[in-house]
Amino acid sequence: MSTATFRPATLDDAELAADVMTAAYPDLPEDPVLTRYRWAHPRHEWSTARFVAELDGRPIAFVGWGHRAWEQTALRLCHVEVWLDKAKLELELLLSLWTWVSAAAEAEGARLLEGYAVEDEVEMLEVLNRLGYERDRTERVWELDLKAHGRRLVEEARAARSKAQAAGIEMITLAGWTDPDALRKLHSLSETTHQDVPTTYELPPESYENFVERVSSPDKPHDRFWVAISADRAVAMSFLRFPPVRGHVWTGYTCSHREFRGRGLARAVKLQTLSQAVELGVPSVLTGNDSENAAMLHINKTLGYDRRPGFVSLIKRVET
Repeated sequence: MSTATFRPATLDDAELAADVMTAAYPDLPEDPVLTRYRWAHPRHEWSTARFVAELDGRPIAFVGWGHRAWEQTALRLCHVEVWLDKAKLELELLLSLWTWVSAAAEAEGARLLEGYAVEDEVEMLEVLNRLGYERDRTERVWELDLKAHGRRLVEEARAARSKAQAAGIEMITLAGWTDPDALRKLHSLSETTHQDVPTTYELPPESYENFVERVSSPDKPHDRFWVAISADRAVAMSFLRFPPVRGHVWTGYTCSHREFRGRGLARAVKLQTLSQAVELGVPSVLTGNDSENAAMLHINKTLGYDRRPGFVSLIKRVET
């Protein structure tokens, strides 16, 4: 087996990395525009490293690691990733890539490594198991056929909006919300509700600046970002992510404030995004939820989503 060589990836390699990631798992294409945007707008107080792996001078994989500032994570948790072009997929090559990037993260000072794989990536899961990674959590992935369910969803969205209005809650797009503090109010809602997302490790807070960058990315047009407002207060939100070049349309995030739960607002605001997608001619929408997030899993089931292979997170504790 030939040995891969690694070179640091620059911002100009973002499109190449997106192509490699797409070749690694074609069912979930990566958008080159979004990849470059993410690289150009890193999370504050995070360290990242990205590399292109080559064989005989040709790129065959993308690998990397990223972590919060060590003083902010007592566990010294580091996220690691490997994307190998399926045309080059060999167990020993895949093993060497994971071994290399894991060692690089350990050298950076990581004491807990976290990697990801899709449930049907048999070789990936086998390699991670051989390296001592253990399954931690599963994120279920669902797909909603808008051609089959579109008419019903549009009608349900209209009814849900009318019901909310009768209760004094308005549903509008972010583009249509003229409040000068709209983004700060959405940031507050996002930070509050993210604390309720099932997770093994505490989710780090997101700065307001990073939040603004995230909701302003090319896949989140503000005229397709829906908010439920009660007395000038953001109490629920949902948006879809529309890749500008290639890939599936995904639900980005759906939530409702704790004080307003039990009123069907999360479902109602999500319906507005789906109804809009139907009108735009989107054929299907994907969404992902932690396997322990019972509320969102129930919403997905009632909306007509079908299961597809989900994501597995795996962790490895580094011996010291």
